[in-house]
Amino acid sequence: MKRAYYLITALALFATVVFNSCKKDAEPDPNQPKITLSSEKFLGKSGQELEVTVNVTSPNGLSALLITKGVNLKPDNTFGTAGVLKVAGTGSTLTYIFKYTLQPEEVDKLVGFNFRVEDSKGLASEKDFTLNTTVSAAQLLYTYKWNLKSKMWQKNPPIENITDCEKDDAFLFNRDRTMSVNYGTSACTFDGFNVYDGWSLSDDEKELTITYHALFNPAQITNDKYKVISLTKEKLVMSITYDLTAFGETDHELFVFTYESSGR
Repeated sequence: MKRAYYLITALALFATVVFNSCKKDAEPDPNQPKITLSSEKFLGKSGQELEVTVNVTSPNGLSALLITKGVNLKPDNTFGTAGVLKVAGTGSTLTYIFKYTLQPEEVDKLVGFNFRVEDSKGLASEKDFTLNTTVSAAQLLYTYKWNLKSKMWQKNPPIENITDCEKDDAFLFNRDRTMSVNYGTSACTFDGFNVYDGWSLSDDEKELTITYHALFNPAQITNDKYKVISLTKEKLVMSITYDLTAFGETDHELFVFTYESSGR
């Protein structure tokens, strides 16, 4: 019994030592640098800009904040300098605002940023940030050519108002926000009398503005504002209200335009 008692006591002491040792090992180094991000993931549309606040504390003094980027789990060596964006810092704290514009080429790809801070004694800490980019309405517009298929006048009942000479019209919205219209082989009488200058989308992607000026009077600038009803990679549907009082109609005649996409 005495021998068993000593054995149990020894095991208990051993367990206590091991527990205290593990507990001590688990305690973080108080001088370890720390890094926090205002957010660790972002979901947005191409062309949108994200902003992340990076806060760093480093009791031993800062050496550098290093930011690297990966696309589909592979390093992006075009980012920063040879794949690394280095942010200089001094002292024991750093606040850095990281900005990045979501790229059309990264739609539906896994994009990640790694933020790593190193101190003057070689201790380090890091955080990961995940980015998911979806296609924006603007990207859809400038990716395809948009062919006019219908122009419904919303009378009661609605009337198809597209003419034969409009059926081969195609609109090109360029990435730099310029645009042009290809009138095809069967041009209408007044085709080309308006020179298209550019386009823009509202932040909520619900309004498309098309700007043009008169060929013989460049100072006469018009901004047509269309309500975007739907936009997919196959079809664009939008509406606009015209003032047709000069033709015996009202000043709020509604037309719905339908376009189908094709390769540029």
